[in-house]
Amino acid sequence: MPNLSYPQGSMAAQMGVWGVANTSRGSRIAGTDGRVFYVQPNSTLAVDNGNTGEDSECPFITIAAALAQCVNNRGDTILVGSNDAWQYGGGSAWNTPITEDVTVTVEGVTILGISPDPLGVPWQPATDGGTCLTITALGVEVGGFCFQDPDWGAARGIYCEWDGTATFGENARIHHCFFDGSLDEAIQLEYSWNNLIEDCQFQETDYGIYSDPGGSGFSYCIIRRCIFRDVATGAISALGGCDENLVKDCQVWNANAQGAAAAANEGFNFTGGDDNVVENCSFSCLLPVPANGDWDDLNTAGATDAWINNHCMDGLAVTNPT
Repeated sequence: MPNLSYPQGSMAAQMGVWGVANTSRGSRIAGTDGRVFYVQPNSTLAVDNGNTGEDSECPFITIAAALAQCVNNRGDTILVGSNDAWQYGGGSAWNTPITEDVTVTVEGVTILGISPDPLGVPWQPATDGGTCLTITALGVEVGGFCFQDPDWGAARGIYCEWDGTATFGENARIHHCFFDGSLDEAIQLEYSWNNLIEDCQFQETDYGIYSDPGGSGFSYCIIRRCIFRDVATGAISALGGCDENLVKDCQVWNANAQGAAAAANEGFNFTGGDDNVVENCSFSCLLPVPANGDWDDLNTAGATDAWINNHCMDGLAVTNPT
C-alpha cells in the first residue's frame, strides 16, 4: 500500500538510526518515488541492521540488505561502491569484494556497480559453486560488475529463471559486466524471454550465455556488442529451444578456430531453435571449407535462422552455419 499521509511525488521525513549519523531524512519532492540505496562493505560505517542505507556515508554491507528495502516497481536503485578485490588487484585497504549469493524478487529494481575500473565492481559467490545473482523478478537491471569465483569451481555469474508459478526472471537488462574465466556459466537463461544483454565481456568462461539442453531455452532476447574471448564450451550455447533472438555486433575469438583445430559449437550454437537473427558479428575462423575450426565447425544455426553479413577471417559468411 502506498503511504497516503503525504502528497504523491513526495518523500516523507524519516527518523534517523539512533547513534548513526546522517541516517535521517527530511521530507522532499522527488521526481519519482524511487529511492537510492548504497552498499559498500569496505566502509567502517557500513551496517545492515537498523540502517536506511540512503546515505552514502552510512551504506549497507550487503546487497541483500538493500534489496530488503526495495519495493516492486517503485524505481529503486542500489549503488554498489568499488573495491580492490580483482584477483590481480593492487592490494589496497578496500579489498573486500561483494561476496553474496543474491536472489532478486523485487520487480523493476536497478543494481549498479559504481567504479572507474572498466571491469566493474568485483562480485563473487558466497558458496562453493554458487550463483552471484539469481533473478526471479521482472524488469531487473544489472550493470557495472566483475563476476568471479575465487574457488574456480562450478559457479555462475547471473541466472535468470521463469517458471510461471513462483519465479518470473525475464525482461532483464544486463550490461557493462565482465565475466571472469573462473566461472562455469557467465549468464544462464532458463525459460527467460525479452532480455537485453549488451556491452559485456566474457573472458575464458566455460559458457558465455547458456541455456540447459534439458531446459526451456530463451526467446525474444537481444544480445549486442558483447565480446567473447576464448570461451571454452560455447560463447552462446542456446540449446533447449531458443527462438526469435537477435545477436548483433558481437566478437568471438576462439583459439581452436583461429588455429584450425576442432572447435565444434564453441561459438554460437542455436541447435533446435528457430527464427534467430545473427548479424554483423566477427569470428576468428575461416569460411566453410569444410575443415576443423571453420565457420560450420565453430557455429550451428537453427533451422529457420538468418545469419546476415557476419565476418570470418577470410571474408563475409553468406550461409547459415551447419
